[in-house]
Amino acid sequence: MNNNEQFICNGNAFEIRTTIIDDKYCVKVFLNNEVVSPNYSVDFETHGDYFSQHQESLVNSLIGIAKSDIEQGIYFKKA
Repeated sequence: MNNNEQFICNGNAFEIRTTIIDDKYCVKVFLNNEVVSPNYSVDFETHGDYFSQHQESLVNSLIGIAKSDIEQGIYFKKA
């Protein structure tokens, strides 16, 4: 699962990248090819359990949280 999505906010072109690291689905936000967010993640087991009960992807929820943080100005900024 390597998905990238462009996201424009306040004139900045952010990139949301979804990948697998070890046993987790991970979402990170990049600006100018530099990481500007924490690593939002969920392990495979939790994701599978949640999906079997709700038919919704927690990865999509993590992407939504990442976008919301960016919209609120919550991201790592260069000094």
